[in-house]
Amino acid sequence: MECRKFRRMISRETDGEVEGAERAELERHCALCAGCREFREACLVGLSIHRSVREAAAPPSLLPSILAAVEGRPRRGWVRGWPTFALPAAAVGAAILGFWVGGLMHESYNPAATEKHTDVLELKYLDEYPPGSFGDILTASYEGGGDEQR
Repeated sequence: MECRKFRRMISRETDGEVEGAERAELERHCALCAGCREFREACLVGLSIHRSVREAAAPPSLLPSILAAVEGRPRRGWVRGWPTFALPAAAVGAAILGFWVGGLMHESYNPAATEKHTDVLELKYLDEYPPGSFGDILTASYEGGGDEQR
């Protein structure tokens, strides 16, 4: 049985939304299913308790006390509200400074960025495997020898 479907239908029944053939289908299911029948009874008991409770009136002093609490709050001035402006300004300043310093470091540490350091890029040992590296050992095992046999 599809109890989930019928429990949703029971919930809609408490709101007055179930009529006709749907109500007959719900009645048949509740006659056969003890769990849904108990759920329906609990919903109806909760609904009757809810309807029996009267709406409570707010005490006359409630509105004036709320207004006094709202009006009594200190207003934000420059002294109290400076973190609202200073912290984002400091973050923007730090980001700009970081980009500027990063650009300077990139120019000084990147040999390709300047023409006077072009000889650094021509490292001969990068073309072959360095002695003792995994590539050297692997090449030696495939070719039948190590560095000394090359």
